[in-house]
Order: sequence, then structure tokens, then C-alpha cells
Amino acid sequence: MLTFSKKNKIAPISIFYLLYISRMVVTLTDIQSLSIGSVSTDVLISLVLSLGITVLLSLPAIFCCRFNKNPFDVKWVGFFYSLYFAFLAGVNISRFSYFASTTLNPDSKPFIFALIIAVCAFYSACFGVEAIARFSSFAFILLILAVLAVFACNIKSFDEINLYPVIQSDRSDIIKKAFIFSSNTSEAAVFLCLNKKVNGNAIRPFVRAISAAYLTIFVLVLFVMGVLGAGASLQTFPIYTLFEMSKIGNYERLDVLHISFWILGVFLKSVLLTYCSAISVKTERKIKHSYKCLVSIVFTFALSLYLTQSTVYETVLPNIIMLPFLIFCVIIPICTLIFKKRNLGDELVEIM
Repeated sequence: MLTFSKKNKIAPISIFYLLYISRMVVTLTDIQSLSIGSVSTDVLISLVLSLGITVLLSLPAIFCCRFNKNPFDVKWVGFFYSLYFAFLAGVNISRFSYFASTTLNPDSKPFIFALIIAVCAFYSACFGVEAIARFSSFAFILLILAVLAVFACNIKSFDEINLYPVIQSDRSDIIKKAFIFSSNTSEAAVFLCLNKKVNGNAIRPFVRAISAAYLTIFVLVLFVMGVLGAGASLQTFPIYTLFEMSKIGNYERLDVLHISFWILGVFLKSVLLTYCSAISVKTERKIKHSYKCLVSIVFTFALSLYLTQSTVYETVLPNIIMLPFLIFCVIIPICTLIFKKRNLGDELVEIM
């Protein structure tokens, strides 16, 4: 039985689209820095481990939803979640700005791309969750079509010999990569923020979105290794290189597909995080939703400029998001389960 969206609500399938794209965006152009500087076949093992870790660490958020205990019902906790979402949006924009200014147009400045995305994200976040959900279905379809196209174009170039040796790193590195992959997800926090806006059961699409995203990422990395082999580690953005090598008849390059759905994906995730940042803040005095979005996006834009123009991006960025992930996606939900009374409906999150 299908569950459709209502006013100020979204259908369960929409939360699936949003979280699937959110998880995918991290990996599309950032797989190398997430894998600690090298792309080898043992990254696939790390991905499998990461899926298990991510699902396990998402259990506190799932139980918060099941037992109707939400950390966003506490005003001061919601304020810190708002900062967390704005921080993630800044990281998200900085990654795309870095990609665009180093690969798409090396003569351009990163702040131009960051500014364009920030302005578009602010404008779109003001329309609310229903508009964001409607756009997510289009972005999801484009993403799936692009991934299927690159699989079909590179199947003949896939060589199993490139997958050997399967394990090139020691056990500690594999486990470390798995934790880095897991900590680069914010879906548990977004799920907690939006589950009351879902017209139906939000838990099932949440788990399915994470699982489907990891499966897609696994197959993409598998093709990267099967086609590029050891040369994948020489590429700054190996998945983008895989799309560049793809051909359909006389149309020799599919990198435009990668660029298109990456732009849509990073835009959608930035809008989603900006929206979540805005609705996480509850005040005694009612503040317009657009004003909250504006404050959030200004902080996001400033942070994205700092990350893009410093050495943080290439050195410690994969690591600095690990602690916030543990705090907001694991520790706070656990504390909510233990200490917060069950919400019987009198503490609803105030959303536009």
C-alpha cells in the first residue's frame, strides 16, 4: 500500500530518495580522500564493514524513532544540531567547490561555486520539505540512469586481473577506512530531524536508503578498480575518470552525466541540510523560517570558504567530521533513549 505525502508532510519514498542521494554525494568525487590517499580493492572490504558499522551506529536513532523519543524536542539540543547541519553543509559545498575549481574549470575560484550553491540552497530551503522531496525524485532518477549508463559502457573494459591482489593494506588500515566511510554519513541525524515529517513509517526507507546507497557505491568502486586498476590511486577523482572513459556510440564522454547528477546531488543535500538546520532551532519568539535559513547559509558559506582555501581539505577533513558524527548521530541519541521521557505528543518539533 502506497503512502502519499500530505500538507507539510512527505511520503516514505521521499525520505528514501533524500537519504540515498545524501549518502551517495559523499562518495561521488571524494572516494580517494575518504580511503586515506589510495584506492585499492581492499576499499571494497572497508565498504562492506562500513555498511555494518553504519547500520549498527544508526540503531540509537532508529530506537529513538520507534520509542517516540526525539532529541530535537529539547530546545538547546536542537540548537547544537542546527550548527551540526550547517557545518555538514559547509563541508558538502567545499568538496564540490574543490572538485569544480580543480577539475571542471581550473581557472575559476572556489568561492564562485560555493556562492552559487549557497544562494540556490537558501532560496530552495525556504520553500519547505515538500518542495525538497519533489525535487529528490527527479535527482534520484537521473542518478540511477547515470550509474547504469557508466556500468553498461565499461563492462567490456572490466578486467578481473585489476582486482588483484585483493588485500593490499593491513587489517588496521581496512578498519580505519571503514570507520572513515561510516563517519562521513549524516543520515541518522537527518532521519531524526525529519521522521515526524514523514507520512508513514520512516524507519524502513531509512534502512533501505543506507543499504541501497552502499550497494551502489560498492559496485562503482568495483568498476573503478576493474577498469582503472592501480591507476585509480593516481586520479584525484577516480569515479569522475571512470565516467570520462565511458562511451556510447559516437558520444565518447559521459562525464557530463557525472557532473550533472553531482551538481543536482550536492545542491539537494545542501538544501536538505540548510532546511534541517533552520527547523532544528526552536525559540520562544517565533522567527520566520526564511530568516533561520539565511543565518544557517551564511555560516555554511563562510565555513565552505575556509575549508576550500586551506590545507584542511586534503589533510584532516576526513578526520575532523568523525567526532561530530559520533556526538550527534550516536551519543546524543543514546542519551535521549536513556534519559528522556517518552514523547506523548505534547512536545512536537515546531516546523514551518
